[in-house]
Amino acid sequence: RWAAMGGAASTASNGGLPEKHVQKLVKATGYSAAEVEFLHKRFKALCKRGQHLSQADITEDPNLQGNAYVRRLFNVMPKDELGCVRFETFVATAAKFRPEAPIDGKLSFIFNLFDYDMSDTLEPEELSDMVRLVKPELSESERAILVEQTVRDVLLKGGDMYKDGLIHEKSFVVYAKTLPDIDALVTLSLADHLH
Repeated sequence: RWAAMGGAASTASNGGLPEKHVQKLVKATGYSAAEVEFLHKRFKALCKRGQHLSQADITEDPNLQGNAYVRRLFNVMPKDELGCVRFETFVATAAKFRPEAPIDGKLSFIFNLFDYDMSDTLEPEELSDMVRLVKPELSESERAILVEQTVRDVLLKGGDMYKDGLIHEKSFVVYAKTLPDIDALVTLSLADHLH
C-alpha cells in the first residue's frame, strides 16, 4: 500500500510544495492539502537519485525491491523524457484509489495493471500474479486451484461477453464487485496517516 511510503505533512519552507502547486493538485485529485503534502513527503523519501522517481529508486530500495506489484505500478505510470515518474503522476495514480473514487475505475486500473501483454484479457498467468499478491500464503498448487476457480467464477458471474472463455475487463469488474470487502481492499485512505 501507499501508506508504507513516508511521514507527515510538509510546507514549502522546509522542502515541501509551494501552496499554489498544492492547491492545483487538490483541485485535480480531490485530495486535501494535508494529503497532498503527506504524499509529497512520501514521494521525496522514495526519490534517492533526484527530484523524480526512477526505476533505480524502486529496484534499489530494500523495502520495495522484492515487490512485483510496486515494480508493475511504476512500469505503468507515465514517465518523463528521462524515464522517471514526476510527483504529479504519482499523486494522480494514488488518487485513483481514494475512498471517493468509483470502484469501477479502481478495478479497471487493477485489471490493466496485471494485463502484462496488454491483450485486454487476463491470462491465467496474469491472474495467478494477482492472486499471489492478494494471498501470498498460498502454495503453488493452492494458487493454481484458486486461479482455475476464479476463471470459472468470473465467466459465470461477470459474464463471458464475447463467448471466448477469456476474462475481459468488463467481466472482471462485474465479478470483482461481487467479492466481499473489495472496495476496502482497493481503497487508499490517507486519513489515518495524517495524525
